[in-house]
Amino acid sequence: MRRRRLRRFLRHRLAVASAVVLALLILAAAFAPAVERLLGADIRNVDLTALLQGPSLAHPLGTDELGRDLLVRLLYGGRISLLVGLSAAVFSALIGAVVGILAGYFGGRLDDLLMRFTDGVIALPILPLLIVLAAVDLTKLGLPASVANASDISLYRIIVITALFGWTGVARLVRGAT
Repeated sequence: MRRRRLRRFLRHRLAVASAVVLALLILAAAFAPAVERLLGADIRNVDLTALLQGPSLAHPLGTDELGRDLLVRLLYGGRISLLVGLSAAVFSALIGAVVGILAGYFGGRLDDLLMRFTDGVIALPILPLLIVLAAVDLTKLGLPASVANASDISLYRIIVITALFGWTGVARLVRGAT
């Protein structure tokens, strides 16, 4: 069955080309610091002599209004997007699997309670809730200011918030299979 799917996929040239391009983009984003060194660009330095340049050999996608290389900036942005997406997906799957296994294995009242809680989370208007939770001042929740104001805290906050609201489909699927 798998061989048939693989052969069918490999016969479709556009699908193979798309998979190769996607893999190259993921690898380039994952190794953005190496690409940065390879291109000789520095994402942190402002180059006032290279403002808004068009594409060239030195800057394949050109530069922005501060003279920074756009390709390197896009790769670093892709790296962050991959980190957030993969981390949130893993944590969502873990939470959903635990809730689904508990509900399916024990059944009865625990099943009813967990599945109604899951339904309640599904019913929440997620986008406004995400905006409100992202704006919460963490120092008022007891976190030290050094932690709450760290440069990476917003990244972790996005991962946690996304994982806390993305587990419901996994929980239903696992519960149904258990």
